[in-house]
Amino acid sequence: MSAGWAAGPADQPLPPQNVEVISPYLRGVLDLRWDNPALLARNASFIIVGVNIWRSDVSDRGPFCRLNEFPLGGTFYRDQTSGAFTSTETIDWESGWLNKGGCKPNERLWRLKTQHPILKPEQFAPYDEPTYANSPFDVTVTIDGQEIIVHEVFGRTGEITLINQSTYNAGTDRNDPAILPEEDSVVEVCYKAALNHVASGLDQKIWYRLTTVVLDPEAQGGLRETSLHYAQAHSVIEVERLDYIWKRAIRMNHWILQQGGERVKLFIRRQTGIPCPCQLDERQVEYSKQPSSRCPHCFGTGFCGGYEGPFDIIIAPDDAERRITQKVTGRRLEHSYEVFMGPSPVVTQRDFIVKQTNERYSIGAVRRPSNRGNLLQQHFSVGYLDQGDVRYDVPIDGVVDFTYPETRYAYVHAPSLPVDGDFPDTVHPWTGDPPFPVGPRDVTPMITEKDNTPDEKEQRGRTAVWENITS
Repeated sequence: MSAGWAAGPADQPLPPQNVEVISPYLRGVLDLRWDNPALLARNASFIIVGVNIWRSDVSDRGPFCRLNEFPLGGTFYRDQTSGAFTSTETIDWESGWLNKGGCKPNERLWRLKTQHPILKPEQFAPYDEPTYANSPFDVTVTIDGQEIIVHEVFGRTGEITLINQSTYNAGTDRNDPAILPEEDSVVEVCYKAALNHVASGLDQKIWYRLTTVVLDPEAQGGLRETSLHYAQAHSVIEVERLDYIWKRAIRMNHWILQQGGERVKLFIRRQTGIPCPCQLDERQVEYSKQPSSRCPHCFGTGFCGGYEGPFDIIIAPDDAERRITQKVTGRRLEHSYEVFMGPSPVVTQRDFIVKQTNERYSIGAVRRPSNRGNLLQQHFSVGYLDQGDVRYDVPIDGVVDFTYPETRYAYVHAPSLPVDGDFPDTVHPWTGDPPFPVGPRDVTPMITEKDNTPDEKEQRGRTAVWENITS
C-alpha cells in the first residue's frame, strides 16, 4: 500500500459499479441504478449488507448527506420529494408553544409550533417546490381528544394559531366559548410533513455517491462502508460514461492550466442548509424571498456559513483591461473577463473566486462544453467586486497551518478511474489524493523547496511549474 492513503482498497469494500442517475421525465424525481456490489471479486471476503446513498445539493465535492436510514439491499432507488402524515405529534407545554395567551394585549395569542414544516395535505405527487400549508383546514388539532378549528396556519415555519375568543354558532344561535389548553392538557396535531425534498429549479447541482456497507464486528455499530473518497460522484447531467479519450483530453487541458493558469480559491454558494438567524421574521422571508444582504453570518445567502469552500482551482489568466468609471455613487473599478477551468468542482452563477491578492470576483453565467453529455470544461465570466461587498467578509481558513517553505499542488482533474472494478494501486504522484476527493482542499499559498539546493542559492516560486523548470 502506497503512503498517503487514508484507507486502502484492501481495508474496505469496493463501491457499486455502473452507477447511473436517470431522469424518469418527472419534475423533482431522479432514479438511481447500480450493479450488485456482492458480484465483485474483491468484495468476496466481506459480508455485504447493502448500499448507502449520499447526496450533495452543492457540488460534486460535497458536502454529502445520507438519504437512506438503513442499507439498501436492491439495485434501484428513487429520489423524490416526499411527505408523510404525522398523526400523533404531541405538543410539549414547555417547548412547543410560542405564545400561551399572556395578559398583555400583544401576548394574548395562542400559537404552537410543530417539529417540521407543514405541507398541503393534497401534495402527494412530486413537485418542484413544496407547497406549504396556508389554510386552517390543512391541519387537524385536538385538545384532550376534542377536535377544534384553528385560526391560522403558516406552513413554512410550522406555526398554528388557535382561536382565542368565542365564535358564533349558527346552529344554536349562540356564541361558543374558545377551547384553549391548560398545562396538563394533551394537544395533538395531524399534518403532512416533508421527509425529502429534491429541488429541480435554478440549475440545481445534485450529485450522488454510493458506498458498500459490510459487517464488521470491530467497527462502531457493527457496520463499515466504503470511504466517500473512493466512491465516484454521479449526476443526471452525465448521460454517458467518460471514456479514456476524453479523460486524456481533460488531463491535457489541466496541464495547459498548470503551465499558464492563475491559482485562485473558489467559494460555492449554498443552496440548502440551516436557515440563518438574520431571517428573524419568517413571514417576511416567505413573501419577499430575500434574506439580509449585509448579514455577517450568511453573507446574503440565507443559510448559515453562506458558502462552501475554499476549493483551490486553476483558471485561465487575466487578459482584460481595468477601467475606473465615475458613477452617481462614486468611482469604481470595472474589470471583467472570461476564463475557463476543469470539470470539478462544478460552479454556477453567483459563486465567487478569490485571487492571491485578495481581490474577489463574482462568477457570471456558466457554459459547460461537453461530449455526449460528459462534462469536460467550464467557461464563465468573472467580474470584480468592490471591497465594500459583504463577500469580502467570508473567511479563508487553513492557510496559516502550512509549513513554509513547502510545495503543494492543486487537485488534478480526471484521476485514474477503477479498472475492472479495482482501485488504482498508487496515489497521484503530484497530489497524493484518493481517486475522488471530498470537501474543500486549501493548498495555497505555496513556495517551492528543493532539498538538493542550498537555501542561500535557491530561487523559489509559487507553482510546481516553476520548481520543474528551475530544478
